[in-house]
Amino acid sequence: MGNRWASGGLSGGRSVFTALHDGLTVDLIATHTNDLRTCTPHELVEDVLRRNPEDFDFLPVVNEASRFVGLFHAAAHRERRTLGTVWQCYVPISEDFLLGADASILEFVLDADEKPCRLVISGTKVVGLVSLSDLQRLPVRAALFALITGLEMTMADLIRTRHAKSEEWMRFLTASRQAKIEEEYEKANCEDGYVDTLLFTQFCDKRDIIIQNLPEPERTSLRAALGRIESLRNGVAHANEYASTPTQAKNVCKVIRELLCLVDHFREQLPGA
Repeated sequence: MGNRWASGGLSGGRSVFTALHDGLTVDLIATHTNDLRTCTPHELVEDVLRRNPEDFDFLPVVNEASRFVGLFHAAAHRERRTLGTVWQCYVPISEDFLLGADASILEFVLDADEKPCRLVISGTKVVGLVSLSDLQRLPVRAALFALITGLEMTMADLIRTRHAKSEEWMRFLTASRQAKIEEEYEKANCEDGYVDTLLFTQFCDKRDIIIQNLPEPERTSLRAALGRIESLRNGVAHANEYASTPTQAKNVCKVIRELLCLVDHFREQLPGA
C-alpha cells in the first residue's frame, strides 16, 4: 500500500484551523502596558504630540489614578494641528475598544480596518494595546499563511470532487504548467510511493482550474478575488512587506474577509456539506 503522506486529502477541515488560530492570540502581538506611551486628559494636544516622536497613531489616555479612560487618536490631530486639551477630543473607553488577551489574532484582523486600535484586557485589567500597524508582526504572518493554506487545501478538495482523474483538470492549464507538474510528479513517483499529482500544482493552477466552466461575470469576479488572495499569499510567504502602510493593512482585512467567504462557498460544494 502506498505511503499516505503523499496522498492528499489530509486537510483536516475547519476544526484544525480553528484550533491553530485559537493558539495564535492577540497577546502575542500587543504592546504591553509597561511599554505604552500614554497621556492624560488635561494635557495640551500640542504637548502630547511633541513628546510622541515615534508618531504612534493612538495613545491610551489615563487619569490621575493611572486608570485607562480612553484613546487619543494622535495621527488625526497631528494632521489637524488641534488646539486645546486631550480631554476635548479623546474617545472614552467603550466595548468597541476592548479585546480579550486570549482572543485570536484572526478575530482582531477581521475588523481591524474598522477598529484600528484596541485596548487588550485580561479579566478586568488592561494589559496592553494592539493596533492596525501590528498586522506586520510575525504571529500575524503565521496566522495569515495558515488561512491561505487552508483555502488552497479546500480548493484542492473541490478539484478532486469535480475531477476523478488528473487528466481531467490538467487540460485547463497551459502546456508549460502541465509539463512542469508532470516533471515534478515523475521525480516524486520514482520513489515508489503513491503521489497525488494535485500536490504539485501552485495556487494559480488551482485558481485556473476552479474558475473553468463558470458563467460570466462570476468567472471574472472569482478570478479577481483569488488574485487578491494570491498577491497577499506571495507577500506573506516571501517575507515581503504586505501591511507597511495603513492602506495596505486595511486591504489585508478586506482580503481575509473575502477569503473566509470563499472557503465557506467552496466547502458548501463538497460532499457531505
